[in-house]
Amino acid sequence: MGNPTHFSLEVPKRAHQLLRDLYEQLSDSDGTRLPLKATFLLSISMPIVILPIERILKYKQKRAEGHMNDAVLNPRLADAVDRAIDLKGKVHEAKFFTGPWQYATLERGAGFPNLAVEGLPDSVAAQLDAPEAVERARSLAADTFCRILRNALAHGGVLYLDQHGRSNSGAPVCRFAFVSTDRLNNPTKLHFLRIKMADYRAFLQLWVDWLNREAIDEVLAEDLGLDESDTEAVAIPEAAANAAGD
Repeated sequence: MGNPTHFSLEVPKRAHQLLRDLYEQLSDSDGTRLPLKATFLLSISMPIVILPIERILKYKQKRAEGHMNDAVLNPRLADAVDRAIDLKGKVHEAKFFTGPWQYATLERGAGFPNLAVEGLPDSVAAQLDAPEAVERARSLAADTFCRILRNALAHGGVLYLDQHGRSNSGAPVCRFAFVSTDRLNNPTKLHFLRIKMADYRAFLQLWVDWLNREAIDEVLAEDLGLDESDTEAVAIPEAAANAAGD
């Protein structure tokens, strides 16, 4: 396998292979044993989500050379990431989106609660329980959705939740809440994205498949002399897809 030539493409693929191969061998949380599946899923998702955003998207949007710029390694993939994580397009239209995510916000008011102590606020949980929370998540701008997820993973803004989507230290972990401020300086509200562990795992699968598919399109275009629209019509053999990247 060796040293990756395209870090933000190959490392997420390798991380997802670990998830696929090892996840079912881990124990579930039952209130007495450590919640290894939740911790493993959360840990393995960090490079999968963060690396393409940090090492491709950031340099595409800021147009900076940078010291960790993977965007120059595969321009077609970089363009695809930039288009998908669009500042205006709704996230449900993106090729990497799946799952019934739920979205809510909490205004700062006199100050944000300490979620590390208090857990998920009841008022936020009630918002997330409402049927419209799923549509609110689907209607987020793709850029906003990805930045909430990226910021939560990078800065520890994650809550473990029980089967009812509540903070409960004595219950098995069944869901995650990803939490981020609306802006870096002088934030006015918190964003919350909630999802079941099984649905988060499905999201990671689609995210990695999307990256690999766009990267393979680049190879096809170079080898066959196709333009971007032509690559969408070419069938990619499964063996070739599995061989790409590693």
